[in-house]
Amino acid sequence: MDKKNIVCTSSILGEDMHVIAYGKKGLPVVVFPTQGQAPESLEEVGVIDELADYLDSGTIQLFCTETVDDETWGGTGDAAERAKRQETYYHYVVDELVPLVAKMSKSKARPLALGFDAGATQASVVALRRPDLFQGCVCLSGCYDARRYFGDWMDATLYDNTPVAFLSQMPVDHPYVAVYNQRQLLFCTGQEASEADALRSTREMGEQFARLGVDVWCDYWGADVTHTWFWWKKQLRYFLPIVLDDVEKTTAAEKPAPAKKRATTTRKKATTAAAKKPAATKAAAAEKKPAAKKAATAKAAAEKTVASKPAVKPGAAKKTTAAARPAAAKKPAATKAATPAKVEKAATPAKAVKAEVPAKAVKAEVPAKAVKAAAPAKATKAEVPAKAVKAAAPAKATKAEVPAKAVKAAAPAKATKAATPAKATSAKKPAATKAAAAKKPAATKAKSTK
Repeated sequence: MDKKNIVCTSSILGEDMHVIAYGKKGLPVVVFPTQGQAPESLEEVGVIDELADYLDSGTIQLFCTETVDDETWGGTGDAAERAKRQETYYHYVVDELVPLVAKMSKSKARPLALGFDAGATQASVVALRRPDLFQGCVCLSGCYDARRYFGDWMDATLYDNTPVAFLSQMPVDHPYVAVYNQRQLLFCTGQEASEADALRSTREMGEQFARLGVDVWCDYWGADVTHTWFWWKKQLRYFLPIVLDDVEKTTAAEKPAPAKKRATTTRKKATTAAAKKPAATKAAAAEKKPAAKKAATAKAAAEKTVASKPAVKPGAAKKTTAAARPAAAKKPAATKAATPAKVEKAATPAKAVKAEVPAKAVKAEVPAKAVKAAAPAKATKAEVPAKAVKAAAPAKATKAEVPAKAVKAAAPAKATKAATPAKATSAKKPAATKAAAAKKPAATKAKSTK
């Protein structure tokens, strides 16, 4: 078992205080010996051996401190000076000893306060006045009423060191009430005659805690249980595993680390989903508009063909028209792109004749371009068969530079026929008649336009 002797020079008390540490790690426990006894007395009476398994396993670490009971509870001097010295000892514990324990134990855990007899009184005072610093207290056979040591005398300083006094005046809505319910508070006493003061004050403590609504453990052992180490070691052995288990559960509930981890994981998942979403959206967008991409590709190919072969042969024109027909047949809505605006621009024969530039005329007359540029996907919107037929009659512009055969090959009226329902059939005849009638006077019109 690891044991360390520490001398703490207390600036508050103005003297050196002896502290003995037992164990290497575990929950820190500050131990107050019986009235007027040295820290090593706990080892002498067998308390350290009784807790050897807890110390060797690293479950707890004991810090047994020296007291000034001979100047306070057990003193015979002026009552006010004794009360003042007790208050000074309290500040030594909370302001100097607790930081020392934290440093020695290398733990951020709040220590338990453990005491026997007058040591139990000290443990109750520090734990109840500073529940923010202590995880709780295990008080065996303590007297929590200063009248045992001071009689009927009381001042404000002694009041602060008398648990039954300040608890009786504590309002039920005091902030400490909620904190007490998150701490392990244990008060035990026997009922034999030597335990009279401990029994009376422990019952008073239980009544005040019940009034405040604090879940505290006040335990009363049998009438044969005396004010001795024999029983205190038995009580300690009985209560310690229960208290330690409760401490573990309480402190585990206080830790916010698991919640932070879950929140981080959720944020990571959300970020990953957000990162994946644009890709999915792009893919969906790409799937939604395959026809537009194909049409654009076909259009670019057609433009390249026209640029490389300005003089289109009749045979080549037939091939282009034949290639266009299956696409139009598969998707009857192929005439959508034949919006009136686009058709009118492409079919301006007057401008084509005035310019008399063959290259421009070819560009304007390419029927495949006119049909393919019409994005087949949205064909149903433009259900205007008559205008579509007019748009497909660039024969007048063609006649100015290509023989009649070229006009026949480029007649997109046939493609329109496959793409349009019954209405398109009725409109087809006038278009054909106009095309046939335009064979001979086309040249005349072109000349007159000049």
